[in-house]
Amino acid sequence: MKNMTRGIVFLLVALATPVIYGDPPAPGVAGVDVVVKQSPGKHAVTDARGNFAFEGLAPGSYTLVFRAQKADQLPEITKSEVIVAVTYSIKIEGTKRSVNQSGLTSNKLIAGVDIAVELGSGAKIRGQVLPGKLKKMVWISPQVGSQMPGHWVEADSNAAAGAHSVVRVNTEDLQTFLKR
Repeated sequence: MKNMTRGIVFLLVALATPVIYGDPPAPGVAGVDVVVKQSPGKHAVTDARGNFAFEGLAPGSYTLVFRAQKADQLPEITKSEVIVAVTYSIKIEGTKRSVNQSGLTSNKLIAGVDIAVELGSGAKIRGQVLPGKLKKMVWISPQVGSQMPGHWVEADSNAAAGAHSVVRVNTEDLQTFLKR
C-alpha cells in the first residue's frame, strides 16, 4: 500500500493522456505558456496532456512563443521520486503546414521557442508539447551532522546507490555518539 500512495510526479511532464484506438497514452508537458506574438492577448497554457489551442485568429502569418517555467518556480514537490524530461518536441496542427519541431532542450524551452505559422481562413490552431528523453530522479535527504543540503540525483547514478548503503559502526563509537 505504501508504494501505491507514494506515486511518481513529473516535472514539466504529466502522463494523463487518454488511449485512442488502442495506442499507448502519449505523455504531455503541462504548464507551458503559449503566446501569439502578434496578439499577446491570445495566450494559452498547456494542460496535463501538453495540449493547447487558439481560435478566432484571422488568416495570416503568426509567431507562437513557447516558454516553460523553471522547476524552482513550480509548486513544491513532495515526492521522493520524479521523472524529468531532458528533451522536448512541439507539434502544431490547423495551420497551412503542420509543424513538428523536436530535439528542444529544457534550457531552450525555458528561454522561449518561437515558431512561425501560416493560417488560412477558419483555422483553429491546436498542438501539443511532448517530452522526449526522460530520466528518473530521486531525492537524497541531507545527512545527519552534515552541512550538505538534500539534493536530486539520477536514480541510476552512484550517488543514488550510495545513499542507501549501510554504514557499519562499532559498539564503542555508537555509545560515544549516544552520550553526546
